[in-house]
Amino acid sequence: MDSVFVEQLKRSRYLVTLLMVLNALVLALTAGGETSMGLKLLAGLALVVSLVLFMMLRNRSMSRAVTQANEPLLAVDPNTGIATEHWYRHMLALECRRAVREFSPLTVMRISLGAKVKREHLLQLIRVLSEELSRPGDLIGWDGEHEIGAVLPATNEHAGALAQRCYEQILEHTDIQPSDLWLVSQTFQPRGSLNLARVLEYLGNRMQNEQEPGVYYEAEHVTSPDDNMMYSEG
Repeated sequence: MDSVFVEQLKRSRYLVTLLMVLNALVLALTAGGETSMGLKLLAGLALVVSLVLFMMLRNRSMSRAVTQANEPLLAVDPNTGIATEHWYRHMLALECRRAVREFSPLTVMRISLGAKVKREHLLQLIRVLSEELSRPGDLIGWDGEHEIGAVLPATNEHAGALAQRCYEQILEHTDIQPSDLWLVSQTFQPRGSLNLARVLEYLGNRMQNEQEPGVYYEAEHVTSPDDNMMYSEG
């Protein structure tokens, strides 16, 4: 709530300025010697107004903070029809746990169209992905401000071919140019270290390191008997 209060103060800079001037006036009057009744009344009025302004700002900021805290978290972005970033990452964390529990590989994609994304290209991309990734349990959602992610549970050795096919279908059935399309995909084995933080870190680093647009896929080696199978939070 403190951060919201600070934001509210910044937006109400004129009221805050008046508050500071009134407080300075009160301090100047009280610091002097004898004062007339009029000045005393003015000082008292300044204190009252200062208190009222302070309470107004505080109540407005607190009300906004409570409203934001009680707003329902949307699972689906109404503008695109895919999962919101919050819901997407929530489900990705659950799928990491499920993969370890059921000893099943998990493939995660991240797709970027660059910093300047056209809405028509975005909708075309989502349409193609929805057609290609349609198994029960597959999830497409926002994975950042400009990137789209896909969670593909229980994948097999064909996950690399799937990533390549998605890349080719996007270029064939949309107006997106090859110079604007990055697709990074990784198949994670059900090790105990598989968690949301690790997946996001890997995909983020891989997307940042790949300077040239294209499709990039990797698969972890099959889990060995020595791997820790206990899930660890990330």
